[in-house]
Amino acid sequence: MAEYVAEGKAGGEEDGRHSDLQIVSLYIYFTELVSAFGDRMWQFSIPILFMDVWPRTLLPTILYTLVLNIAMFVLMPIAGSWVDTLPRLSLMVVTIIVDNLCVVISCMLLYATTYNGQEASTNWILFCLILAVAIPGQLLVNVGKIALEKDWVPVVAATDSGLLTQLNSRLKMIDLTCKFIGPMVFGFILQWLGSDPTVRVRWGSAIVLCYNAVMTMPECICVSRVFAACPNLRTVHKKSKAKKNPWIEFWNGWQLFRRHPIALASLSFALLFTTVLSPGSLLLAYLKWVGVMEGILGASIGFGAICGLLGAYAFPILRGKTNAGERMTLPTIGLFSVWMWFLWLVPIVVVMVLKQLHDVLLSGILMGHIILFFVVVGRTWLWIFDLAENQLLQERVRDEIRGRISGAQTAICQLFVVVIYALGLIFHRPDQFFVLCYTSVLAVLLSAVSFSIWFCRYREPEIYEESLPMVISGKRS
Repeated sequence: MAEYVAEGKAGGEEDGRHSDLQIVSLYIYFTELVSAFGDRMWQFSIPILFMDVWPRTLLPTILYTLVLNIAMFVLMPIAGSWVDTLPRLSLMVVTIIVDNLCVVISCMLLYATTYNGQEASTNWILFCLILAVAIPGQLLVNVGKIALEKDWVPVVAATDSGLLTQLNSRLKMIDLTCKFIGPMVFGFILQWLGSDPTVRVRWGSAIVLCYNAVMTMPECICVSRVFAACPNLRTVHKKSKAKKNPWIEFWNGWQLFRRHPIALASLSFALLFTTVLSPGSLLLAYLKWVGVMEGILGASIGFGAICGLLGAYAFPILRGKTNAGERMTLPTIGLFSVWMWFLWLVPIVVVMVLKQLHDVLLSGILMGHIILFFVVVGRTWLWIFDLAENQLLQERVRDEIRGRISGAQTAICQLFVVVIYALGLIFHRPDQFFVLCYTSVLAVLLSAVSFSIWFCRYREPEIYEESLPMVISGKRS
């Protein structure tokens, strides 16, 4: 009887823990949903509304993207240390409030451009102010994302790798859904508003402003509930460190990243940002130039999101448990998916070479449809690799340095975005797009090679763990 009661208590405790985890997970999912939807809508609105204010030039959009990414490259290794040293709840609340405040101020400045007329010189002053406000806003978006995904989520999952896989997969599904739904909703609203640029800018900026202002408090409440419901977030203390010169912190962050065995895997991930082979502005503009219809281009964005969701859904299945253990280990999933992404892009190189050698054999429209098909469908492999690398960083980087490592990885990603945009400025003519295409495929090949080297050296956790004490002490060359 006593044994039965004891088993009943243990079962009740297990059920209670499972219920608590479900509640905590729901709060995390809601936080991600609110944040991702607002971020995606704002990112989509910027180039659209900029074109309404400056209809004859792409310069504001290009400058905004380049300056923002350069700033993130410089600042993220410094900001990553905040995740390692500052109190968890305070950091999350500050990032949410300041991020939303920056978006609100940017929307007000954008609204103010409608009083000056299109392309007025005063609007360039307002553009500089928007950019100045956007830098700290984007910085804190990145810090908040690292804190939630690389710090809070692993702590909530504790040592349960299966739970961590589930959380990562569902967060990615939410992000990909918002990536599709956010721009679509905002696009429908702008279409309904008509063609008057003043009306579009005023109402568009007002909608984004209201969303961020209204959702600030629910976000803060959700992260507070997660913090209160998860004892590990309160009991796992971070090492307090003396404040340093930010440039010393910048240098130390890069040195720590360089010595860490995860560096090659992170470099592999970052190289994938050197690409035009994604449903972005450069690729869509080129495909429109070769004759692909706008309706097909619009549908491809939605289908690409579905393929991404398929990858996020497949990731936990690949990691699923069997009687013999895991179906595939994280390093194996990463290696398999990154090479599959590269192989999926090879036909694009083939058709572009054929087009250059024998222009008559392959029409521009047919080539455009082939490129679009392989880019969109292949994104399943891309997002599987994204999830695998993300969880490797969560599981194989210690809690006290995870923020700095993640910050350095984010900085490298931003650097490669700048590289591809710079190449886009140099090879800006549509008939030169093949240069950007070849560069993108080469970057994926380098990514696959980099991850393969990491896989050969560090796929075994025992070998990986042996190198970590040297990393922390700074003795690794």
